[in-house]
Amino acid sequence: MAPEADDLQWALKRRLEDVFAKLGEKYGDLTGRVEASVRPQVSFDEVGGLAQAKTALRGFATALTDPERYREWGITPPKGVLLYGPPGTGKAMLARALAGVSEAVFFHLKLFNLTSKFGPNTAELLQEVIRIAIGEGRAVLLLDDVDALALDHLLPAPQAREASARLVAALCEKLDALEPMARVLVMASTSRTDALDPALVAPGRLDHLVEVTLPDAAAQREIFELIRTRAEREAGRPLFEGLDYRKILPAVGGMSGADISEILRRALEAKVHAATAGGATRLVTTGDILEAVDAYRRIRGVVEKIRYGQYL
Repeated sequence: MAPEADDLQWALKRRLEDVFAKLGEKYGDLTGRVEASVRPQVSFDEVGGLAQAKTALRGFATALTDPERYREWGITPPKGVLLYGPPGTGKAMLARALAGVSEAVFFHLKLFNLTSKFGPNTAELLQEVIRIAIGEGRAVLLLDDVDALALDHLLPAPQAREASARLVAALCEKLDALEPMARVLVMASTSRTDALDPALVAPGRLDHLVEVTLPDAAAQREIFELIRTRAEREAGRPLFEGLDYRKILPAVGGMSGADISEILRRALEAKVHAATAGGATRLVTTGDILEAVDAYRRIRGVVEKIRYGQYL
């Protein structure tokens, strides 16, 4: 990147930091709730599997980089995209990658955390962040866990419906007012399509739907290799022996990319503990991965029991 581009990126980063610091003074601590990244260094090549979703999103990059292409064909660029699918499948990473390849600012709003803190008053903050995103030029704004706008995790059903309707109306108002050539794409993610207000996916809003599925065996292998390569690059040395995917892939059937990432992290963490205890350490083997898979399945079972109150 040229020095002038570096200077502009640094200036934009500082300006956004100042803007969000002022927002924090007005609304309260936004840490872990609202984040902004200037041209994130992530590409679609770093997202394992999800070939169809990546193909679809690459097409939306044109709305950010060259919206005039749409005008040449007598239409306007899309304003919004909904990513839907099971938890842990990489929806937020896809949105970040789209911002990266489009050289756009990435605004990440974690709506479950936001609504848990601000409740029905989230609407004002939501509109303010969208206004900021529009003012910064090329931007991708992700409304993560958009089903949290239903507020059923905060309020009894009647109050939740009433407060949610106002919240959704405020968001729809901003989407409707978004200029067609603004070079801003509003994205939302959910694993609970049943909890979405239909108004959000009406024409001209989050009307482009992209499914983000659980990975099949080939995609799981690709995810393993991407995470493995990333870890070895970070460590600056080999960390794994040759892995036998004929044994590993059946053991992780039905698991998401986030599950696989956690399994590999736990296998590597075991090596850290062994090294700290002064024991002999060797590279991670297929057997180590399978042990991590078994341990992870047991932990998931405990988490599910806690979730449903069986240990409370």
